[in-house]
Amino acid sequence: MPKLGIVISNYNGWQDTLAYLESLGRQTFRDFEVVLLDDGSPNDSVRQLEPHLPPWVVFLPQKENLGFAAVNNLGMKRALADGAEYVLLLNNDTVCAPDMLEQLLRHAPAGAVCCPKMLFLDAPQELWFAGGELDRRTMGVVHLGGHEPDGPAYSKPREVSFITFCCVLLPRTVVEQVGFLDESLFMYCEDVDYCLRLQDAGIPLWYLPQAVLWHKAGASGGGALSMYYITRNTLTLRCRGAGPAVRTLRGLRVLIPGAARYAATRLIGRPRGRSCGIYRGARDFLRGKTGRMPPE
Repeated sequence: MPKLGIVISNYNGWQDTLAYLESLGRQTFRDFEVVLLDDGSPNDSVRQLEPHLPPWVVFLPQKENLGFAAVNNLGMKRALADGAEYVLLLNNDTVCAPDMLEQLLRHAPAGAVCCPKMLFLDAPQELWFAGGELDRRTMGVVHLGGHEPDGPAYSKPREVSFITFCCVLLPRTVVEQVGFLDESLFMYCEDVDYCLRLQDAGIPLWYLPQAVLWHKAGASGGGALSMYYITRNTLTLRCRGAGPAVRTLRGLRVLIPGAARYAATRLIGRPRGRSCGIYRGARDFLRGKTGRMPPE
């Protein structure tokens, strides 16, 4: 039984996935299994990946696009069923230092959820994520060290209030206690939701700079699509437990200026930009929609 189950989802990014697997093949820690899921890619990812997968990869291609939360839940369940003591959720657009897994497991405090230092792949000495802070009132998050040069200020382990699920190490006991990702969010903000649940359960979150990876930031989406889910899901998290009047007020505070910006962008011939995503996200929050973004 592997000590570590590494869960990775691929969506149209088979080139990144193969580079990622190559970096895992160079790891000094070897007691792991990779659960690779293709999330219904409409391109030829499955055909491109299958001939190049090493024996330590379990490949689970999906027939349809399930979303980040659901597909990672499938991978986590398979890793735990295979006996993993830890589950590592890891984006496919990353490259790991050869000792990343070893350092992450060696320095992880007992029972804690942890992440490594994350640098930009195209700027290898520039920080993308050195731990994060989460504002429970607004559900906003801050990437500590973002776009700053790596240095001594980010070289000490510390407890944080937010970890991006670009790379997160979860002990089996934590998953059994807190559960899996919220599939109603589909994609984006599932890490915010999970970090809230970890805090509520009294589970510490740690940034461990001894472990290092490089991230090809922004490879999985952007523009209207990402803004739709971020807007809708942030409002969903902010309004959990709130009454109908509060939900409506908070939704309208985003919808009204979002609609104005969206109307302006339509006039200048840019109807599918970020403003479209914000407008549609706020509108669908007020309509109570969850899961995959419905077609327009």
